[in-house]
Amino acid sequence: MSYLDKLLGQDESILLVAHRHISFLIVHMLPTALVTILLWVGAGLVQSRVDRLEPWLALAIIGVSIVTLTMTVSRFLTWQREEYVITNYRILQIEGVFTKRTLDSALEKVNDVLMTQSVLGRLFGYGNIDILTGAERGINNLTGISDPFEFKRTLMNAKMQLSDIGEGDRRPVVSDHARLVTALTDLRAAGVISPEEFEEQHQRLVQE
Repeated sequence: MSYLDKLLGQDESILLVAHRHISFLIVHMLPTALVTILLWVGAGLVQSRVDRLEPWLALAIIGVSIVTLTMTVSRFLTWQREEYVITNYRILQIEGVFTKRTLDSALEKVNDVLMTQSVLGRLFGYGNIDILTGAERGINNLTGISDPFEFKRTLMNAKMQLSDIGEGDRRPVVSDHARLVTALTDLRAAGVISPEEFEEQHQRLVQE
């Protein structure tokens, strides 16, 4: 069972799993990757020109390259493990490689969804999603989402379906109200309660 599966509640299903666009990975990973390659080349050149009995300089360069290589791998894993998930109940943001961090916002709390795309975003297929909720905390800004149109469409459809379910859940309340009014009418017709008592109880039901 994956970490995401462990976060799901009863009857909760995944509708969409999104990631940041690969261009953000390239922008953040490319500098350290290039530095690592240059250090390896530099270590090779130094080793070929110094006394083989004193390779300390080349080893020092390789040691520095291990640091930049670690940074490169770390940024890749961070990008790979970061997920933006839409379920039929909420939106989840999961990040972290070893130490996990999870943020979520209920779909019913979402008031509006704003999507913005730069020129490059429209060209390469990424954008920013701003989720406006009534809460002060939660997922508010998702930067560099791949295929933002699909993300927003899935989110809005899930919210509308949840609203339809909520309305369906409220329909039995109306039915119960009608049954109570019918029972009061029968009691009045049978003389168990007076017309005044009927009106008093009926007004209470209307106000609830």
